[in-house]
Amino acid sequence: MPEVIEYKCPNCGAPMNYNIKNEKLSCRFCCNTYDLEYIRSHFIEVTDEKLSDFNWVDRTKYVWEPYDQDYHEEFQCPSCGGKIVTKAFYGTAVCPFCRHDVVISSDFDGDIRPDKVIPFKVTSSEFAEKYTEYVKQFRNVPEEFTGKDIFKGIIGCYIPVWRYSCLCGEGNSDPTYKQLWVKDYPILANDTDISKEVFNTLLPYEYSEAEDFTDSCLAGFYASRYIIGAENAMKTTDVEIKKIYYSQKKVKFMNNSVKKTYGNISTEKLIDKLEGFRLDTENTSYRRLSYYLVPVWLLDIIYGNEKFTFAMNGQTGQMRVDKIPGKSISKICYWLIFSVIQLLTALYIAINLKFDMIQSLFVPVLLWIFFSYYAAKGILSRLTTKKSYFRSKQFVKQKIWSVKDYIEWEHW
Repeated sequence: MPEVIEYKCPNCGAPMNYNIKNEKLSCRFCCNTYDLEYIRSHFIEVTDEKLSDFNWVDRTKYVWEPYDQDYHEEFQCPSCGGKIVTKAFYGTAVCPFCRHDVVISSDFDGDIRPDKVIPFKVTSSEFAEKYTEYVKQFRNVPEEFTGKDIFKGIIGCYIPVWRYSCLCGEGNSDPTYKQLWVKDYPILANDTDISKEVFNTLLPYEYSEAEDFTDSCLAGFYASRYIIGAENAMKTTDVEIKKIYYSQKKVKFMNNSVKKTYGNISTEKLIDKLEGFRLDTENTSYRRLSYYLVPVWLLDIIYGNEKFTFAMNGQTGQMRVDKIPGKSISKICYWLIFSVIQLLTALYIAINLKFDMIQSLFVPVLLWIFFSYYAAKGILSRLTTKKSYFRSKQFVKQKIWSVKDYIEWEHW
């Protein structure tokens, strides 16, 4: 299979993209559509290249780990022959010459191939509509948030995640003893396009709607591969789970040797001491890990050297909103005062000077207005003005999911 794939229409040869509404690949010129089964057979796609006994938990130390994130790769466009330059972790790209979308299939081959993909169900127009409704709540919103070209910045992305399940604790006849189950917790596997905080406001995803991964689902969207390896992802999450487990007052320690060694040490200090603790070390079969690509709509807006991120779950339509900056009141007041002073100056000249004198002073007055304007602008640029933001109830109350929301406790 070639490193770069372009999905061309079998009828007219034009490039095709994934159509969200009918869940097929659609030609942008002749408008013909082709279902994924046809694409898989026509382009000889495979659903999985991993061995039948492949297990992410057992193979984490042997599976490819990402290299330098700033490394760039070059590919040749299969349509026009132009050079495509992209960051090493991107799995799709757009040719800068013919503007055709391509999939870098080598990023999803073999052992690094995703297990499943959740296709987009929500369109960009639905995201734009909800964004518009949100922004309309506020007055004096900067033009960067309401301009005509604002929606050109909306990007559909497939974000890589690790779907993780595990067990913390061991069975015990004591009824006060508990086991902690973590079920289907999504761990962000690439935080370059979206932060963990933003991503966790878009949860949850419905894994039951996932499909076997094929490259054709990515046509027309941005997609990236994981840069946070499976082993590191599990290790970081295990620390969070361990703290939750030992913070429960009614949960007994794993064995009596802990009590004998550390006595009545506080729970927090005990957690730090138990660095060697691994979840379910007796039976690793309880640990489950799989590799998914999930859909996200992203809109990043830069204003005043700050980045504001609006996002939407591409499957459920769950929206993440950001605070919106208001126009600085101090700047408005300053320019208002400047305008009043100029108006009063003009009235004074008109009332107290004769018409002939006004004509002779026209050029100096004009120069004075220009000079005072740029002087005021220079002074204003040096003033430290307090930033103001619109914080809606939707922004304040939106939930940020964590591993706690994927925990189930069981008594034994």
